[in-house]
Amino acid sequence: MMITEVPTALEAFAAFEGHEHRGSTLVDRVTDEALVALQELAIPNRKTEAWKYTPVNKILKGSWKPAVAGHLISPEELDIPEFDAHKVWLVDGEVMIEQSELPDGVILCSMGEALEKENDLFESVYGKQADHRKDIFVAVNTAYAVGGIYLRLAKNVQLDKPIHVVHVYTQAETAVCTRNIILAEEGSQGHMSHSFVHLHGPIHSNVVTEVRVGDNARFTLDKFQTGLDDSYHYSSEEIHQGRDAVYTQNTLTMSGVWTRNDPHVRLNDQNSTCHLNGAYVPQGKELVDNHSIIDHLVPNCESHELYKGVVYEQGKGVFNGKVFVRPDAQKTNAYQQNANILMSADGSMNSKPELEIYADDVKCSHGSTTGQLDNEALFYLQCRGLSKINAKQMLVNAFIGEVVERLVLPEMQEWVWSQIEA
Repeated sequence: MMITEVPTALEAFAAFEGHEHRGSTLVDRVTDEALVALQELAIPNRKTEAWKYTPVNKILKGSWKPAVAGHLISPEELDIPEFDAHKVWLVDGEVMIEQSELPDGVILCSMGEALEKENDLFESVYGKQADHRKDIFVAVNTAYAVGGIYLRLAKNVQLDKPIHVVHVYTQAETAVCTRNIILAEEGSQGHMSHSFVHLHGPIHSNVVTEVRVGDNARFTLDKFQTGLDDSYHYSSEEIHQGRDAVYTQNTLTMSGVWTRNDPHVRLNDQNSTCHLNGAYVPQGKELVDNHSIIDHLVPNCESHELYKGVVYEQGKGVFNGKVFVRPDAQKTNAYQQNANILMSADGSMNSKPELEIYADDVKCSHGSTTGQLDNEALFYLQCRGLSKINAKQMLVNAFIGEVVERLVLPEMQEWVWSQIEA
């Protein structure tokens, strides 16, 4: 009887042998668990429900090498949102924090520094929320992370302006894994933005962020994603919320041949609120997949989810939003909406909003729509002097503007509009 060896994701990262993520007894143990998972977990295929419409072979059956530190960039040449912020650069995973005065009670450093300076808090989160045993991309990140940001807002501290983390990937045929931790302690308020820029492909970037929002804290995370025809970006956030906490995440995907976003939110204490918003505009043969999970574990919590996409040419969109309402989560209010416009007959959209409700005193709704531009509205605008291109652009802006306008800063909104209009 012939025994066929099943390929594992570990083979795609064979060049990383000796580059495993190490640092402490806990980190070493978690890394070893992730390496075991990479040997045991099956590579997702079309029969894997969570990956049914999103092929992974070019990543997990590829051949990646680690990036070499020390590459230089010209920041002024990068197309990223510009706004007043404390700025952090991650160039191929190498962390460079610009010197700027942070308010008292704000700790911002690399993950390596946090392991030394904030060891107890670091170890209370690291590997506790993101599931490196069951999620194959999280396992890759956990095994090979080379950089990342640690942010802690102390009790009742308010961040004076956003922190802008710019991820720049400069080297072809490399994979760069980045791990972040965000701790917003009781009563604190903060805002962080991440911009992703791929300069040369093929590149695989993998970012996992573990977030803990304490009681009565407020935190916002924005993501601006741009890529190339051969850049593959995976991003996962694991968020745990306390009592009266508010968490908001805005994800804007403008380009990149393969993008997958996996925000997972756990509402762990009462009266907490979560907002997940997303906008995406795949074109060419690009694919954008947004897979979210919001888990209501306790009573009297709210979640609001809005994702909108405009699909051009042979682009492909995927949305799968899953909301769990557990038996104890009475008085839950959960809203979920996904809307899409197909701009060509060759584009496709796969949308699957889901509710799993195990409580009986709740208000929950979800919906999904996919269609084309309204011909009557298009005709109306052309009758008033607009060209067909400008009329289409106006309708697209109006459609996707509901998400863009949820960005706090006007400079962020202007950058997104410039990307869409391009």
